[in-house]
Amino acid sequence: MKALLLAACLTIIATSASARPWAAFHCGKLQVALLPSKYFAPDREGCSPCDGKTHYFDLKNDPDRKRPLSDRFFRTNNDGDLFYRGDKCREFTEKDYDALE
Repeated sequence: MKALLLAACLTIIATSASARPWAAFHCGKLQVALLPSKYFAPDREGCSPCDGKTHYFDLKNDPDRKRPLSDRFFRTNNDGDLFYRGDKCREFTEKDYDALE
């Protein structure tokens, strides 16, 4: 019984969203991918840029995520909401992610 309960819990936790290594947002008309700093560590093969910082990418115009967007256009407010050039960003839904694949 415990094994069945554990398996059910793991199934719920192990959704594609929790396994996804990056986050995505709609910021007005722009679709933005947010990749964590670990993907830009200097010792990581194929990193670009290799500065160890978090970076945002334009998913429509740069699907291979090779040219980061300028950090100076992104802001967060006291509630933790993300903004790009004044447009509030909303997180992708599972349907949005499915449309990318």
